[in-house]
Amino acid sequence: MTALPNPFPNSMPKGYQALVDEPVFEPARHLALEAPAHIWTLADFGYGGDVIAATPSRVAAAGPFRLLSDEGVAAVQAVCRALREARRMEEGQRTSSYVPGAVYRSRFLRDLTNSPEIAIFLSEIAGTRLLPHSMPSQQVYINYAPDDLSKAVDNWHVDSIGFDYVLMASDPATLNGGRFEFFRGTMEHAADLLGTQVSELTEGFADDLPAELVETIHFPGPGYALFQQGHLVLHRATRLFEVAERITLVPGYVTADQSGDDPTKVERITTWGEPGILAELARHAAWQSGVKLESLIEQLPIADDPEVIVASLRNATADIDRLIASLEEKT
Repeated sequence: MTALPNPFPNSMPKGYQALVDEPVFEPARHLALEAPAHIWTLADFGYGGDVIAATPSRVAAAGPFRLLSDEGVAAVQAVCRALREARRMEEGQRTSSYVPGAVYRSRFLRDLTNSPEIAIFLSEIAGTRLLPHSMPSQQVYINYAPDDLSKAVDNWHVDSIGFDYVLMASDPATLNGGRFEFFRGTMEHAADLLGTQVSELTEGFADDLPAELVETIHFPGPGYALFQQGHLVLHRATRLFEVAERITLVPGYVTADQSGDDPTKVERITTWGEPGILAELARHAAWQSGVKLESLIEQLPIADDPEVIVASLRNATADIDRLIASLEEKT
């Protein structure tokens, strides 16, 4: 049950403006892919066989690894600065801590995050074929450090999608603080330490966790990244102690193996309010169900067993039914 990438939409959501002057992405010039320094498995985090069997990758996190060349770093920095300024103009605000819809706004970032070279590279690390996320809004987020030094760049949380990597676009050597960290343990353990439920870990927590269970990633320079199963790895970016430019990109991925449950937190994403997000969710669910329906056509035995047929059809359309139920609750 292996999927092909979900085609990019043929129109842009209202509210986004595309950059008119940006570099053209060229893999040979802008990429410098190198093997990760370390790989942590789900078993290393304490996950049991049931969780490990439910995901097509045994890898929890891997890195840091070099992803961008020096020229790639310069191009990404220029695009991210231009997008931040454009968002400030759109919102009439002095600062902006993130830019949504970056692949609609920037052809360079769209081509970067949809690069087959990166997808193949990450797939080799993960041990399963990965595709750029089927929802364009999740193909990349750009995060900037807040000007308020009392706030963390990002509190402890798990992601609402399955796979992603965190790319340090700015120079970490210029930062006092702003460390990227992850909790080396299960979601259940993290929830217990934070006094919450696993289902609430997407919300963000400012509490400190035991230092012996926290892994700090030291990025050697700009253009280095960390890959993770973000929905199973609690992570954060600590606060800065001096105002500085800190830019990270978080490109999202889905697995081509659609035989398991979808880790995408559909119900939460329906509340985000970004332009076109509900249509993206509909395309995501239709893409998943399309893959499962094709598999059903190929593999369903030609035998008149109503129970098997009904169960097969319900499994194939479960992603669509889940989204419909979530949307109907909001109407």
